[in-house]
Amino acid sequence: MNQSFQRARSPEHKELRRRMILDAAARVLDRDGFNETSLNSIAQEAGVVKSGLYRYFESREEILIELMLSDMQDMCDAFAQDVTEQLDVDRLAQITADCFVDRPRLCLLISRMASTLEYNITCETIRGFKRKMNECTDSVAASMNRAIPHWSLDDCHNALRMQYVLVSGLFPMTCPPAHVKRVLDEPEFCSMSQEFEPAVRYATQAMFRGVDSIAMQRHSGV
Repeated sequence: MNQSFQRARSPEHKELRRRMILDAAARVLDRDGFNETSLNSIAQEAGVVKSGLYRYFESREEILIELMLSDMQDMCDAFAQDVTEQLDVDRLAQITADCFVDRPRLCLLISRMASTLEYNITCETIRGFKRKMNECTDSVAASMNRAIPHWSLDDCHNALRMQYVLVSGLFPMTCPPAHVKRVLDEPEFCSMSQEFEPAVRYATQAMFRGVDSIAMQRHSGV
């Protein structure tokens, strides 16, 4: 560990230092899992003293929220590139599911958002986090609306809210700890075991078809 960790002075150096810490946190999270991603482990991975982290982040939770926002922005950018024309509902569902399947770290952090990540952070941090979440959601909803014009923006936002809830519940259920996975692999319990990819694809398709049915009924005046 670098015990001579020096505080960054310029805005550019501060941003570089924040990025270095976030990159270290991502490596620890990907390698060791959520429960093992502590301030101590992040500091060790970054090569700094733990107290140095507090110059750039208020808590472990803020670091993980920043990681989640970065991954979410990446997902939103990919979604905008993939959804550039009108699509049928099943194709839109496939693209949406793929965006999450391809980003397991984002799924993990979404699943811990309400229960863990929104604790131990200030109201100011929460406001900034929610604003950035809204920007991403608005961008994806606009793309959805272009893909399926008879979906209103409210339909699109409702679909996205349900998608976040879906991922939040499915990811921990389908990606359990190793000791739970060993039990679920036993013949007695194998019917309870699911894989995230097929589960989220199926559920997203079913959910989007439901949104589409409601939207079509509204347009037909039923």
